[in-house]
Amino acid sequence: MLGSREEINHLGYVMGQCPACKTNGVFSVFEMKRKLTVYLIPTRPYDQRKVVECRNCQRRFAVPPEQQAELTQRLLSPEQLAAQGRAAVAGPALPASRGRTYYQTLQVDQDADPDVIEAAFRRLALRYHPDKSAAPDAANRMREILTAKDVLSDPRKRRAYDASLGIERKPEGLRPDQV
Repeated sequence: MLGSREEINHLGYVMGQCPACKTNGVFSVFEMKRKLTVYLIPTRPYDQRKVVECRNCQRRFAVPPEQQAELTQRLLSPEQLAAQGRAAVAGPALPASRGRTYYQTLQVDQDADPDVIEAAFRRLALRYHPDKSAAPDAANRMREILTAKDVLSDPRKRRAYDASLGIERKPEGLRPDQV
């Protein structure tokens, strides 16, 4: 019996240009570890890499080993980023424990309808509810899921959150000439 999982650790931020969408801005930097579990044998890491995520298009790019040292030197903490006057671009509303957007936490697209967000919340709540899950981080994960649902379910909070990520949305119910 085999199983695998992926651990994602948020390391910090770097500023640059996205190779995919060509926007200049702040990128989240993660260290990703893939672990393999074989029945009755301890978990062993079998892949580890640094990844940069564009906060505009949500694409992730693996960092080649020869560039990892340079990337580590360029890392900025959220406080350093705010000191540079880029706090709005950095997205202070991100869940601090994992460095993911609320869309990633609920595993939905940025353009997801409220019904899709609600369905994703229910699916994840069944999986991570502390009364049903034996995972040691179930309570923290459930808090992240609840926070993400709270923000993404409220149209005003969602617009403000999207603006902090650099996503522009038209207010619902307005004609194009009113925007």
